[in-house]
Amino acid sequence: MNHSLRTMFFAAAALAYAAAADGQAPRPTGAYAVGRRFQVWTDSARRDPADSTRSRALAVWIWYPAGPSARTEEAPVLPSEWRERRIATLAAKLGPDVARAAGTLRVHARADAPIAPAARALPVLLFTPGLGWLASDYSVMLEELASHGYVVVGIASPGFADVVRFPDGRDVTRTLGIGERIGADQAHVQADAAFALRRLRALAEDPSSFLRARVDVARLGAFGHSLGGTTSLVLAARDPGVRAAVNIDGDPMGDVVSIRPTQPLLLVSSENPTIAEAPPGKPARFLELTRAGLERSERRRTSDWLGIASRAREAYRVRIAGTHHLNFEDAALSSSMLVGPEQRWMRVGPIDGARGLAVTAELVRAFFDCTLREGGDTRSFLAAAARLPEVSVERPPATR
Repeated sequence: MNHSLRTMFFAAAALAYAAAADGQAPRPTGAYAVGRRFQVWTDSARRDPADSTRSRALAVWIWYPAGPSARTEEAPVLPSEWRERRIATLAAKLGPDVARAAGTLRVHARADAPIAPAARALPVLLFTPGLGWLASDYSVMLEELASHGYVVVGIASPGFADVVRFPDGRDVTRTLGIGERIGADQAHVQADAAFALRRLRALAEDPSSFLRARVDVARLGAFGHSLGGTTSLVLAARDPGVRAAVNIDGDPMGDVVSIRPTQPLLLVSSENPTIAEAPPGKPARFLELTRAGLERSERRRTSDWLGIASRAREAYRVRIAGTHHLNFEDAALSSSMLVGPEQRWMRVGPIDGARGLAVTAELVRAFFDCTLREGGDTRSFLAAAARLPEVSVERPPATR
Protein backbone atom coordinates (compact mmCIF):
# COMPACT_ATOMS: atom_id res chain seq x y z
CA MET A 1 0.00 0.00 0.00
CA ASN A 2 1.53 3.34 -1.05
CA HIS A 3 1.84 6.33 1.30
CA SER A 4 -1.21 8.22 0.02
CA LEU A 5 -3.48 5.17 0.16
CA ARG A 6 -2.20 4.33 3.65
CA THR A 7 -2.92 7.90 4.80
CA MET A 8 -6.45 7.75 3.36
CA PHE A 9 -7.06 4.37 5.02
CA PHE A 10 -6.07 5.53 8.49
CA ALA A 11 -8.03 8.78 8.12
CA ALA A 12 -11.16 6.88 7.10
CA ALA A 13 -10.69 4.37 9.93
CA ALA A 14 -10.32 7.19 12.45
CA LEU A 15 -13.50 8.89 11.26
CA ALA A 16 -15.44 5.61 11.37
CA TYR A 17 -14.19 4.86 14.88
CA ALA A 18 -15.13 8.33 16.11
CA ALA A 19 -18.62 8.02 14.68
CA ALA A 20 -19.12 4.57 16.21
CA ALA A 21 -17.87 5.74 19.59
CA ASP A 22 -20.46 8.54 19.47
CA GLY A 23 -23.28 6.03 19.00
CA GLN A 24 -23.59 6.62 15.25
CA ALA A 25 -22.96 4.02 12.59
CA PRO A 26 -20.16 4.69 10.11
CA ARG A 27 -21.51 6.57 7.11
CA PRO A 28 -21.99 4.48 3.95
CA THR A 29 -19.37 5.22 1.31
CA GLY A 30 -21.41 4.73 -1.88
CA ALA A 31 -22.89 7.34 -4.21
CA TYR A 32 -26.47 6.77 -3.06
CA ALA A 33 -28.27 7.77 0.09
CA VAL A 34 -30.04 4.79 1.68
CA GLY A 35 -33.73 4.14 2.30
CA ARG A 36 -35.22 1.36 4.38
CA ARG A 37 -38.69 -0.14 4.54
CA PHE A 38 -40.11 -2.64 6.98
CA GLN A 39 -42.72 -5.14 5.86
CA VAL A 40 -44.34 -8.37 7.04
CA TRP A 41 -44.49 -11.14 4.47
CA THR A 42 -46.90 -14.02 5.16
CA ASP A 43 -46.54 -17.48 3.64
CA SER A 44 -50.10 -18.78 3.70
CA ALA A 45 -48.92 -22.18 2.46
CA ARG A 46 -47.08 -22.96 5.71
CA ARG A 47 -48.03 -23.10 9.36
CA ASP A 48 -45.72 -21.29 11.73
CA PRO A 49 -43.44 -23.74 13.59
CA ALA A 50 -43.32 -21.23 16.47
CA ASP A 51 -47.16 -20.99 16.62
CA SER A 52 -49.13 -23.63 14.74
CA THR A 53 -52.34 -21.57 14.97
CA ARG A 54 -50.93 -19.05 12.47
CA SER A 55 -49.53 -18.97 8.97
CA ARG A 56 -45.79 -18.36 8.81
CA ALA A 57 -44.96 -14.64 8.79
CA LEU A 58 -41.54 -13.03 8.41
CA ALA A 59 -40.23 -9.66 9.52
CA VAL A 60 -38.55 -8.13 6.48
CA TRP A 61 -36.37 -5.05 6.00
CA ILE A 62 -35.54 -3.70 2.55
CA TRP A 63 -32.51 -1.40 2.14
CA TYR A 64 -32.25 0.40 -1.19
CA PRO A 65 -30.68 3.38 -2.98
CA ALA A 66 -32.62 6.52 -2.11
CA GLY A 67 -32.76 10.02 -3.51
CA PRO A 68 -30.35 12.76 -2.36
CA SER A 69 -32.94 14.31 -0.01
CA ALA A 70 -32.55 11.26 2.23
CA ARG A 71 -28.79 11.58 2.61
CA THR A 72 -28.65 13.28 6.01
CA GLU A 73 -31.58 11.55 7.66
CA GLU A 74 -30.97 9.21 10.57
CA ALA A 75 -33.26 6.69 12.21
CA PRO A 76 -33.18 4.23 15.11
CA VAL A 77 -32.51 0.66 14.13
CA LEU A 78 -35.84 -0.52 15.60
CA PRO A 79 -39.06 1.12 16.84
CA SER A 80 -38.93 2.03 20.52
CA GLU A 81 -40.94 -0.90 21.97
CA TRP A 82 -39.08 -3.48 19.96
CA ARG A 83 -35.76 -1.75 20.63
CA GLU A 84 -36.18 -2.03 24.40
CA ARG A 85 -37.02 -5.72 24.15
CA ARG A 86 -34.04 -6.22 21.87
CA ILE A 87 -31.68 -4.47 24.28
CA ALA A 88 -32.90 -6.74 27.09
CA THR A 89 -32.15 -9.89 25.07
CA LEU A 90 -28.75 -8.55 23.99
CA ALA A 91 -27.84 -7.79 27.62
CA ALA A 92 -27.99 -11.50 28.43
CA LYS A 93 -25.47 -12.18 25.66
CA LEU A 94 -23.18 -9.19 25.75
CA GLY A 95 -23.76 -7.36 29.01
CA PRO A 96 -25.84 -4.21 29.56
CA ASP A 97 -23.32 -1.66 28.28
CA VAL A 98 -22.72 -3.32 24.92
CA ALA A 99 -26.43 -4.13 24.59
CA ARG A 100 -27.45 -0.53 25.16
CA ALA A 101 -24.84 0.77 22.71
CA ALA A 102 -25.80 -1.75 20.02
CA GLY A 103 -29.53 -1.29 20.57
CA THR A 104 -29.43 2.51 20.35
CA LEU A 105 -27.02 2.74 17.41
CA ARG A 106 -28.00 5.56 15.07
CA VAL A 107 -27.95 4.38 11.49
CA HIS A 108 -28.17 6.37 8.28
CA ALA A 109 -31.07 4.79 6.38
CA ARG A 110 -34.18 6.92 6.12
CA ALA A 111 -37.41 5.03 6.76
CA ASP A 112 -39.69 4.85 3.70
CA ALA A 113 -37.59 7.30 1.67
CA PRO A 114 -38.40 7.47 -2.06
CA ILE A 115 -36.23 5.19 -4.12
CA ALA A 116 -33.59 7.00 -6.19
CA PRO A 117 -35.24 8.26 -9.39
CA ALA A 118 -32.42 6.99 -11.60
CA ALA A 119 -32.29 3.56 -9.97
CA ARG A 120 -33.27 0.92 -12.52
CA ALA A 121 -32.53 -2.80 -12.94
CA LEU A 122 -30.76 -2.96 -9.59
CA PRO A 123 -29.18 -6.25 -8.50
CA VAL A 124 -30.87 -7.83 -5.48
CA LEU A 125 -29.32 -9.52 -2.44
CA LEU A 126 -31.19 -11.66 0.07
CA PHE A 127 -29.64 -11.54 3.55
CA THR A 128 -30.30 -14.06 6.33
CA PRO A 129 -28.92 -13.33 9.83
CA GLY A 130 -27.30 -15.63 12.34
CA LEU A 131 -29.20 -17.63 14.94
CA GLY A 132 -30.73 -15.29 17.51
CA TRP A 133 -30.06 -12.16 15.46
CA LEU A 134 -32.12 -9.81 13.30
CA ALA A 135 -31.22 -8.51 9.86
CA SER A 136 -31.28 -5.04 11.43
CA ASP A 137 -28.36 -6.11 13.65
CA TYR A 138 -26.21 -5.90 10.49
CA SER A 139 -27.33 -2.43 9.40
CA VAL A 140 -23.80 -1.09 8.87
CA MET A 141 -22.95 -3.70 6.22
CA LEU A 142 -26.38 -3.68 4.59
CA GLU A 143 -26.52 0.11 4.36
CA GLU A 144 -23.06 0.09 2.78
CA LEU A 145 -24.19 -2.33 0.07
CA ALA A 146 -27.37 -0.33 -0.64
CA SER A 147 -25.33 2.87 -0.98
CA HIS A 148 -23.46 1.19 -3.84
CA GLY A 149 -26.58 0.38 -5.82
CA TYR A 150 -27.92 -2.88 -4.39
CA VAL A 151 -31.37 -3.65 -3.07
CA VAL A 152 -30.85 -5.74 0.07
CA VAL A 153 -33.71 -7.75 1.54
CA GLY A 154 -33.08 -8.93 5.11
CA ILE A 155 -35.36 -11.33 6.93
CA ALA A 156 -35.94 -12.32 10.55
CA SER A 157 -37.33 -15.78 11.26
CA PRO A 158 -39.68 -15.67 14.28
CA GLY A 159 -38.79 -18.32 16.82
CA PHE A 160 -35.13 -18.21 15.77
CA ALA A 161 -34.48 -14.52 16.45
CA ASP A 162 -34.25 -13.54 20.12
CA VAL A 163 -37.35 -11.39 19.74
CA VAL A 164 -39.52 -10.29 16.80
CA ARG A 165 -42.24 -7.72 17.36
CA PHE A 166 -45.03 -7.55 14.80
CA PRO A 167 -46.99 -4.36 14.06
CA ASP A 168 -49.99 -5.71 15.99
CA GLY A 169 -47.86 -5.71 19.18
CA ARG A 170 -47.30 -9.47 19.23
CA ASP A 171 -43.84 -10.55 20.42
CA VAL A 172 -42.30 -13.85 19.32
CA THR A 173 -39.28 -14.94 21.33
CA ARG A 174 -36.77 -17.64 20.56
CA THR A 175 -38.07 -21.20 20.93
CA LEU A 176 -36.47 -22.89 17.88
CA GLY A 177 -32.95 -23.94 16.98
CA ILE A 178 -31.94 -24.46 20.60
CA GLY A 179 -29.09 -26.86 21.34
CA GLU A 180 -28.95 -29.99 19.23
CA ARG A 181 -32.31 -29.16 17.62
CA ILE A 182 -30.65 -26.65 15.33
CA GLY A 183 -29.63 -29.42 12.91
CA ALA A 184 -33.28 -30.24 12.22
CA ASP A 185 -34.83 -26.83 12.88
CA GLN A 186 -32.58 -25.09 10.36
CA ALA A 187 -34.93 -26.40 7.66
CA HIS A 188 -37.48 -23.79 8.78
CA VAL A 189 -35.00 -20.95 8.17
CA GLN A 190 -34.15 -22.42 4.78
CA ALA A 191 -37.86 -22.52 3.93
CA ASP A 192 -38.23 -18.92 5.12
CA ALA A 193 -35.43 -17.78 2.82
CA ALA A 194 -36.84 -19.71 -0.15
CA PHE A 195 -40.26 -18.11 0.44
CA ALA A 196 -38.63 -14.68 0.63
CA LEU A 197 -37.09 -15.25 -2.80
CA ARG A 198 -40.48 -16.21 -4.25
CA ARG A 199 -42.09 -13.17 -2.67
CA LEU A 200 -39.33 -10.92 -3.94
CA ARG A 201 -39.77 -12.15 -7.49
CA ALA A 202 -43.51 -11.55 -7.26
CA LEU A 203 -43.01 -8.00 -5.97
CA ALA A 204 -40.72 -7.23 -8.90
CA GLU A 205 -43.79 -7.69 -11.14
CA ASP A 206 -46.40 -6.22 -8.79
CA PRO A 207 -47.70 -2.81 -9.99
CA SER A 208 -48.35 -1.79 -6.38
CA SER A 209 -44.79 -2.50 -5.20
CA PHE A 210 -42.14 0.20 -5.01
CA LEU A 211 -39.68 -2.39 -6.37
CA ARG A 212 -41.49 -2.89 -9.69
CA ALA A 213 -39.28 -1.97 -12.63
CA ARG A 214 -36.50 -1.07 -10.19
CA VAL A 215 -34.91 -4.46 -9.53
CA ASP A 216 -33.49 -7.12 -11.80
CA VAL A 217 -34.28 -10.49 -10.22
CA ALA A 218 -32.14 -12.15 -12.87
CA ARG A 219 -29.19 -10.66 -10.96
CA LEU A 220 -29.87 -12.21 -7.60
CA GLY A 221 -27.39 -13.08 -4.85
CA ALA A 222 -27.78 -14.65 -1.42
CA PHE A 223 -25.64 -14.09 1.65
CA GLY A 224 -25.80 -14.31 5.40
CA HIS A 225 -23.92 -14.70 8.64
CA SER A 226 -23.49 -17.94 10.60
CA LEU A 227 -26.75 -19.93 10.20
CA GLY A 228 -27.76 -17.37 7.58
CA GLY A 229 -24.51 -17.95 5.71
CA THR A 230 -25.08 -21.68 5.38
CA THR A 231 -28.70 -20.94 4.41
CA SER A 232 -27.41 -18.91 1.46
CA LEU A 233 -25.46 -21.95 0.26
CA VAL A 234 -28.62 -24.07 0.47
CA LEU A 235 -30.55 -21.49 -1.55
CA ALA A 236 -27.89 -21.58 -4.26
CA ALA A 237 -27.95 -25.38 -4.35
CA ARG A 238 -31.74 -25.49 -4.68
CA ASP A 239 -32.46 -22.40 -6.79
CA PRO A 240 -30.54 -21.89 -10.05
CA GLY A 241 -31.83 -18.30 -10.15
CA VAL A 242 -29.41 -17.46 -7.33
CA ARG A 243 -26.32 -16.43 -9.28
CA ALA A 244 -23.84 -16.25 -6.39
CA ALA A 245 -23.76 -16.94 -2.64
CA VAL A 246 -21.68 -15.73 0.30
CA ASN A 247 -21.35 -17.51 3.63
CA ILE A 248 -20.00 -15.24 6.37
CA ASP A 249 -18.48 -17.44 9.08
CA GLY A 250 -21.23 -20.06 8.96
CA ASP A 251 -20.59 -23.60 10.21
CA PRO A 252 -22.38 -26.21 8.02
CA MET A 253 -24.33 -28.83 9.92
CA GLY A 254 -26.74 -31.63 9.12
CA ASP A 255 -27.86 -31.85 5.50
CA VAL A 256 -25.99 -28.67 4.55
CA VAL A 257 -22.72 -30.61 4.44
CA SER A 258 -23.95 -32.65 1.46
CA ILE A 259 -25.02 -29.77 -0.83
CA ARG A 260 -22.97 -29.01 -3.95
CA PRO A 261 -23.88 -25.61 -5.46
CA THR A 262 -22.45 -24.87 -8.90
CA GLN A 263 -22.65 -21.06 -8.69
CA PRO A 264 -19.72 -18.86 -7.61
CA LEU A 265 -19.25 -19.10 -3.84
CA LEU A 266 -17.42 -17.07 -1.21
CA LEU A 267 -16.68 -18.11 2.37
CA VAL A 268 -15.65 -15.27 4.67
CA SER A 269 -13.96 -16.77 7.72
CA SER A 270 -12.94 -15.20 10.99
CA GLU A 271 -9.52 -15.86 12.45
CA ASN A 272 -9.42 -18.96 14.60
CA PRO A 273 -9.46 -18.26 18.35
CA THR A 274 -6.29 -19.41 20.06
CA ILE A 275 -5.51 -20.69 23.52
CA ALA A 276 -3.32 -17.63 24.03
CA GLU A 277 -6.54 -15.56 24.12
CA ALA A 278 -8.17 -17.75 26.77
CA PRO A 279 -9.09 -16.12 30.10
CA PRO A 280 -6.43 -16.61 32.77
CA GLY A 281 -6.84 -19.15 35.53
CA LYS A 282 -8.24 -22.00 33.42
CA PRO A 283 -6.99 -25.49 34.34
CA ALA A 284 -4.36 -27.02 32.07
CA ARG A 285 -6.71 -29.90 31.20
CA PHE A 286 -9.39 -27.44 30.07
CA LEU A 287 -6.88 -25.59 27.90
CA GLU A 288 -5.62 -28.78 26.29
CA LEU A 289 -9.11 -30.06 25.52
CA THR A 290 -10.13 -26.66 24.17
CA ARG A 291 -7.03 -26.44 21.98
CA ALA A 292 -7.70 -29.90 20.55
CA GLY A 293 -11.35 -29.01 20.00
CA LEU A 294 -10.51 -25.81 18.14
CA GLU A 295 -8.08 -27.64 15.87
CA ARG A 296 -10.57 -30.44 15.23
CA SER A 297 -13.35 -27.95 14.42
CA GLU A 298 -11.12 -26.08 11.97
CA ARG A 299 -10.19 -29.30 10.16
CA ARG A 300 -13.86 -30.23 9.92
CA ARG A 301 -14.91 -26.79 8.65
CA THR A 302 -12.18 -26.84 6.02
CA SER A 303 -13.16 -30.33 4.89
CA ASP A 304 -16.85 -29.36 4.74
CA TRP A 305 -16.04 -26.24 2.72
CA LEU A 306 -13.91 -28.17 0.23
CA GLY A 307 -16.78 -30.61 -0.27
CA ILE A 308 -19.49 -27.97 -0.62
CA ALA A 309 -17.38 -25.90 -3.04
CA SER A 310 -16.16 -28.85 -5.10
CA ARG A 311 -18.58 -28.28 -8.01
CA ALA A 312 -18.74 -24.50 -7.89
CA ARG A 313 -17.76 -22.62 -11.03
CA GLU A 314 -15.55 -20.46 -8.80
CA ALA A 315 -15.04 -20.57 -5.06
CA TYR A 316 -12.94 -18.54 -2.67
CA ARG A 317 -12.32 -18.57 1.04
CA VAL A 318 -11.04 -15.38 2.62
CA ARG A 319 -9.88 -14.96 6.20
CA ILE A 320 -10.00 -11.61 7.95
CA ALA A 321 -7.20 -11.31 10.49
CA GLY A 322 -8.20 -10.03 13.90
CA THR A 323 -11.87 -11.02 13.66
CA HIS A 324 -13.95 -13.53 15.57
CA HIS A 325 -17.59 -14.51 15.10
CA LEU A 326 -19.16 -11.36 16.60
CA ASN A 327 -17.08 -9.01 14.44
CA PHE A 328 -19.55 -9.31 11.57
CA GLU A 329 -22.47 -7.68 13.42
CA ASP A 330 -23.09 -4.06 14.39
CA ALA A 331 -22.40 -5.03 18.01
CA ALA A 332 -18.72 -5.14 17.01
CA LEU A 333 -18.75 -1.32 17.05
CA SER A 334 -19.09 -1.56 20.83
CA SER A 335 -16.56 -4.37 21.25
CA SER A 336 -14.16 -2.09 23.13
CA MET A 337 -16.62 -2.33 26.04
CA LEU A 338 -15.85 -6.05 26.29
CA VAL A 339 -12.73 -5.26 28.26
CA GLY A 340 -11.63 -8.55 29.80
CA PRO A 341 -10.45 -11.86 28.28
CA GLU A 342 -13.52 -13.62 29.71
CA GLN A 343 -15.84 -11.26 27.83
CA ARG A 344 -13.88 -11.24 24.57
CA TRP A 345 -12.95 -14.93 24.37
CA MET A 346 -14.16 -16.34 21.03
CA ARG A 347 -16.48 -13.36 20.51
CA VAL A 348 -14.43 -10.51 19.12
CA GLY A 349 -10.88 -10.25 17.91
CA PRO A 350 -8.39 -7.39 18.22
CA ILE A 351 -9.43 -5.67 14.98
CA ASP A 352 -11.21 -2.31 15.40
CA GLY A 353 -14.95 -2.98 15.18
CA ALA A 354 -15.66 -0.43 12.45
CA ARG A 355 -12.68 -1.60 10.42
CA GLY A 356 -13.79 -5.25 10.59
CA LEU A 357 -17.24 -4.33 9.31
CA ALA A 358 -15.78 -2.16 6.54
CA VAL A 359 -13.47 -4.95 5.35
CA THR A 360 -16.31 -7.48 5.34
CA ALA A 361 -18.63 -5.17 3.39
CA GLU A 362 -15.89 -4.44 0.85
CA LEU A 363 -15.27 -8.14 0.26
CA VAL A 364 -18.98 -8.96 -0.08
CA ARG A 365 -19.56 -6.02 -2.43
CA ALA A 366 -16.54 -6.84 -4.58
CA PHE A 367 -17.67 -10.46 -4.90
CA PHE A 368 -21.21 -9.55 -5.92
CA ASP A 369 -19.93 -6.82 -8.23
CA CYS A 370 -17.94 -9.36 -10.18
CA THR A 371 -20.66 -12.05 -10.22
CA LEU A 372 -23.87 -10.02 -10.66
CA ARG A 373 -22.93 -6.89 -12.61
CA GLU A 374 -22.37 -6.69 -16.34
CA GLY A 375 -18.75 -7.14 -17.30
CA GLY A 376 -17.85 -8.46 -13.85
CA ASP A 377 -14.60 -10.35 -13.56
CA THR A 378 -13.24 -12.27 -10.57
CA ARG A 379 -9.91 -10.55 -11.11
CA SER A 380 -11.54 -7.42 -9.72
CA PHE A 381 -12.57 -9.34 -6.59
CA LEU A 382 -9.04 -10.64 -6.11
CA ALA A 383 -7.66 -7.14 -6.64
CA ALA A 384 -10.05 -5.76 -4.00
CA ALA A 385 -9.02 -8.47 -1.54
CA ALA A 386 -5.35 -7.75 -2.22
CA ARG A 387 -5.88 -4.10 -1.25
CA LEU A 388 -7.06 -5.13 2.23
CA PRO A 389 -4.05 -5.90 4.45
CA GLU A 390 -6.13 -7.99 6.88
CA VAL A 391 -7.30 -10.42 4.17
CA SER A 392 -5.83 -13.66 2.90
CA VAL A 393 -7.41 -15.62 0.04
CA GLU A 394 -7.65 -19.36 -0.50
CA ARG A 395 -9.08 -21.06 -3.57
CA PRO A 396 -10.09 -24.74 -3.31
CA PRO A 397 -7.96 -26.71 -5.77
CA ALA A 398 -10.93 -28.78 -6.94
CA THR A 399 -12.98 -25.85 -8.27
CA ARG A 400 -13.17 -25.54 -12.01
